Amino acid sequence: MRPNRSLALAALPGAAAVALWGGYRHAVHLFGADRATPAHLPGNLRTVNTDWGRLSYRYVAGSNPGPPLMLIHGWGSSADPVWWQLIQHTERTVVAIDLPGHGRSTLNRRFSFSIASNAVMEAAADAGLRRPVLVGHSMGGPVALTALNELGAESFAGFVAIATSAYWVRPRHQVMVAAAPYVLGPGSPIVTGAMRAEAKSHPDLADQVARAYAMRPNRRVLIEAAAELRRFDAREWRDLRIPPAVWIVTSEDGVVPADDQRASAVHFGIPSIELSSDHPAVTRAPMGVAAIIERLF
Repeated sequence: MRPNRSLALAALPGAAAVALWGGYRHAVHLFGADRATPAHLPGNLRTVNTDWGRLSYRYVAGSNPGPPLMLIHGWGSSADPVWWQLIQHTERTVVAIDLPGHGRSTLNRRFSFSIASNAVMEAAADAGLRRPVLVGHSMGGPVALTALNELGAESFAGFVAIATSAYWVRPRHQVMVAAAPYVLGPGSPIVTGAMRAEAKSHPDLADQVARAYAMRPNRRVLIEAAAELRRFDAREWRDLRIPPAVWIVTSEDGVVPADDQRASAVHFGIPSIELSSDHPAVTRAPMGVAAIIERLF
């Protein structure tokens, strides 16, 4: 039977509205005052040359003898704007990577979660980390799960999923993720409008907001990363083993529904902890996220 083209066309305005609203909310989160990165961060930036490009990561040596943390940011962002507040609330050794094609990292081929998983391995090896705890926010969750699937659970001391899902194939996600590279891509009036409004409201942060905008991926990488998300479903991985883990469920999330987060945790038999926060919990509730990590690992 041929699909009803008129019905499909009639559904487009509603789907676009969902995508645009989600995109607007996410754009505001990306450029809110709490996301502005201070001029001076602890640690130092390091680079590694790989066969897919140049990997950049921030290394912070900590005094806590617990397992080091490997921090993996989400779609369309980079390490420093996402993780700087969490770094302030932990004394662990930390590596926060810019995923391939994001932030200061370059990419000379198509973005994939497999290449992103390779970036995790390269950064851990270069930093001399032994069995870090993988901490993945939003798209960083699928990257971390891919690393676990490809490198093995024994390579890591733990896994922390934050505001993410083990599957991104539901119709709502399909629409929102497909629209995101255009709604939130370079030159998007939503993103540039949010950036300008934030810079005007907080002139002391204007340079930092502009820097965060300039470090966002180009549209090609955004499209490729969105395509990876749209087909991601770790429930199909029968041999996936998970190290000690926790799923931090953001109960007020407007990007990844809390029910999907809870269902993901249940599927893998991972305990979940509810956090009263929206999607960017790592910048909106960094002390709460840090406290959970410190308590469990």
